[in-house]
Amino acid sequence: MPADFRRNRALQVNPETGMHLTERLILGLPISIRRYAQKLHSVSLADLCRRLALLFFALTLVTIPLRYRWTLQSRPAPPLYSDYLDFLLFPSDLFLIFSLLFWFSSLVLKPGQMRTGPASLTLPLLLVTLVGWVSTFGSVDPPLSVYHASRLLFLAGFYVFVLNETSTAGLVLPVVIQAALQAIIGIAQVLYQSSLGLGQFGELPLDPARPGISIVLANGQRFLRAYGLTDHPNILGGCLAFSLILILGYFGKAARRKRLWLSAAFILISYCLVLTFSRSAWLALAVGGLFIFLGYLAVGQKRAAATLGMLVITTGVILLPLIWQIAPYLGARLNLNGSFKTVPHEIQSLGERTLLINAARHIVANHAWLGVGLGTTPISMRQAYPDFSVNYQPAHFVLLDVAAETGLLGAVSYLALLTAPWLVLVKNRKKLVFSAELWTASALLLASTVIGMLDYYTWLLAPGRLWQWLIWGLWASAYHKAFHNGEYA
Repeated sequence: MPADFRRNRALQVNPETGMHLTERLILGLPISIRRYAQKLHSVSLADLCRRLALLFFALTLVTIPLRYRWTLQSRPAPPLYSDYLDFLLFPSDLFLIFSLLFWFSSLVLKPGQMRTGPASLTLPLLLVTLVGWVSTFGSVDPPLSVYHASRLLFLAGFYVFVLNETSTAGLVLPVVIQAALQAIIGIAQVLYQSSLGLGQFGELPLDPARPGISIVLANGQRFLRAYGLTDHPNILGGCLAFSLILILGYFGKAARRKRLWLSAAFILISYCLVLTFSRSAWLALAVGGLFIFLGYLAVGQKRAAATLGMLVITTGVILLPLIWQIAPYLGARLNLNGSFKTVPHEIQSLGERTLLINAARHIVANHAWLGVGLGTTPISMRQAYPDFSVNYQPAHFVLLDVAAETGLLGAVSYLALLTAPWLVLVKNRKKLVFSAELWTASALLLASTVIGMLDYYTWLLAPGRLWQWLIWGLWASAYHKAFHNGEYA
């Protein structure tokens, strides 16, 4: 368009307003700028909130295992373990709260469609949250039950956040950082057979000769298990096993440039997992890893399966010297030479589990409908068995603990959480695209179920709960993406 024509057009007068086009543009400019600035400000602020939510979510993942805490209220009642009674705030709690606050703020600033997950998983999860609150009314310790019910409420928000904002691939880096840091500390603890002076970060004072410290006994020698900065080697083992399964699920499809550091992380974390001597974590990793391997074969991804196989074989070869060196202690944990009947420490461990399960069954029988209150199993055991021969703690079987604390409705709801994903997978198998993400999330779900059958921390303790609700959210997200049209069946 010629310059003279543009200039003349700008000088034309509008017969309705009597203003030149240039005048109208100049007068309307402040309004246009203001509207654009408001829109830009709103969008950018929403995006900033979402980015901050994802940042705090990553920090939540990194700090999941930490036992470092702030005691909001101390409630001592010996001989009960103080962590079962005190009101505690962990770094992961703070990061989770910030993550949810920023995420909900982003939704308010920029409303959009929010997925609620498949009803077969979301409804039981909400029902578990609800019966947890209902249990506070008849609880043997109402304030403690309210404390735990509040945690379940935040975990429900965590579940919704995960299924809307994350994927297994997006978790790899923060989870590897989490596990690698704990692995380095745990390996050093075992090498020195003592704590590392990291008490300011939550490390327990570790001494194999000290009563209450978790050790393995073989040939009369007490061998310290790896703790990291967690409360117990079993908790560390579970966190490491989940991390390794996540790496396995991502490794088969990862770019070559990423496989080197993933391989190094896998070997390091596996090394520490062996030193936790956690049988439940070993079994969880074996079951979850095998599920991923078979999943790749089932969908015809033979190259990815071969890549996983090479990683596992390489790791096994590197770990052989360690396994050879600690073979007597591994044998004690695996019942070689009948250690479960000859080694006092293993006899005590298995006998303790039997007593706790029987005590929890007694509580369920006497409080079948409403339970004794969320988080109060140890208190109820003390009331029922004043002269108990072992430490008061929940039974090492999550479903039984859920029944004891929230009644049969809570137990049925929790059982639905464990089984519904598998039922809908079978039901809708012809409509699904079985991706690596879905296989990985399902493997994590299977591993957490295995641990829940052998330990209780995925129900009661903060690290286990975060992993469990994270896994449910990951599975719901992967299940949604597995449909061609993105709709749940």
